[in-house]
Amino acid sequence: MVPPITRSVLALPGPHHIAPGRTPTGAAATVPWYRALTRPAYDDSSLARALREGLDPDGDPLMPPMPRYDLDGDALAGVLAYLQRLSIDPSPGVAPDALQLATVVTPDAQPGADAAVLGVLRAWARQQPGGLRWKLAEWRLSGPAEGWEAQLNERYREQPVFALLSGVGAAEWLPVHRFCERTEVACVLPSVDIAPEQSGDDWSVYFAPGVTLEARVLARHLDTATPGRERRLRQVYSDAVGERAAAVFAASLGPSAGTVSAHRFRHIAPLAGLADMTDADTLILWLRLAEVAELVARWPQGPTAGQVFLSALLAPSAELSLPPAWKARTGYVSLFDDWTPQGRSARVWLQAWLARAGLPSDGVLRRQADAYGAAYAFTAALSRLQRLQLRWRGTTVTRAGLVEQLEAVVSKNVGNPVDLNSAVPYYQRLSLAAGQRMAARGGIVLRYAAPDAALLVPIAEDTAP
Repeated sequence: MVPPITRSVLALPGPHHIAPGRTPTGAAATVPWYRALTRPAYDDSSLARALREGLDPDGDPLMPPMPRYDLDGDALAGVLAYLQRLSIDPSPGVAPDALQLATVVTPDAQPGADAAVLGVLRAWARQQPGGLRWKLAEWRLSGPAEGWEAQLNERYREQPVFALLSGVGAAEWLPVHRFCERTEVACVLPSVDIAPEQSGDDWSVYFAPGVTLEARVLARHLDTATPGRERRLRQVYSDAVGERAAAVFAASLGPSAGTVSAHRFRHIAPLAGLADMTDADTLILWLRLAEVAELVARWPQGPTAGQVFLSALLAPSAELSLPPAWKARTGYVSLFDDWTPQGRSARVWLQAWLARAGLPSDGVLRRQADAYGAAYAFTAALSRLQRLQLRWRGTTVTRAGLVEQLEAVVSKNVGNPVDLNSAVPYYQRLSLAAGQRMAARGGIVLRYAAPDAALLVPIAEDTAP
């Protein structure tokens, strides 16, 4: 006669784990081995009973390590709906020996940004050791934004992909975002100037909202730094990104902020509309590097405004040379780690990697840092998924699992402080969680330490709402 064997801890919704040789006491009664291996599958009612009461489909008690959950009807319905969406098959784009990925380039991407991002992704794909080989498709969109979703649908019909990795865009990314949410394709940390801030979406993960967050941080700083002061806030923008930032800034100011205006930068007359400024005015330049450089060349003594603010995303300080007359009155609003030793060390780390990969780093380092951070986070999340696959037989590489693991691995200044790979992205702090798809949610306002210094020091730090 075969001696009885006992059940160990239940792992829902899979089979019982069997531990031979011991007879339990109390509620965990022994059962014949054939009954343990042939118990009925869980259905909605038996799974509900297991979660609430700790009983398996046969009515036998589960071992004490299996917790009991006090779930109401709505919560239980949510759990069941989620489980019914899961599959034992890998997600589309996963083959036995390859992982089909894509990266998206939008037509409004800044010149050179696509080469910077794609160069890093291609080099990273070539360096992947063993396991699932990356097959990276490059999806370049064309025409107006209204037609981008149709182009993405066609590419996806031709070749389903597991995820969109990084990518590059400027003011328009919402069509890509909508495509990912509808098809349940993970969009992993694209390098965009403005990210869609959609509540309740699951599949798109971003570094930060972009210049719209800079605008909110600067508005809050000016509200609190000089409340009630009569002043004129003069904004200048040159493209759709800057125009959006100017609108968000104006909408984010308090009622006593002062008079707010905005006008478009014109190359033929870069100083137009600024001649009547006084030292009581604040000048906010939502301009890119070349346009700021043009203003400086035309106006070397600096503007007559009392304060000038630049966007670190549009005109990075490391790539801009300002004369002392400008530095004396210029500040930066930034989401980036521009001023700490860790940030500087991470730049050196990235530049060494770019040199080994044979990639240039002149003028595009922030975009390359975005692409490197996306590739590193994706690789770390995928590695965690594959370890789970080895540990728990039957676990598959799925998109939902990827997003869950991204929540665990995307971190900076909240995780391992000596991991320079995670510190390569420029942003100050990065963290994700369930329902949180923007990894950076705060910024900082900086000034030059002295008119003849390159060092930036903090004026104020803020977490935007």
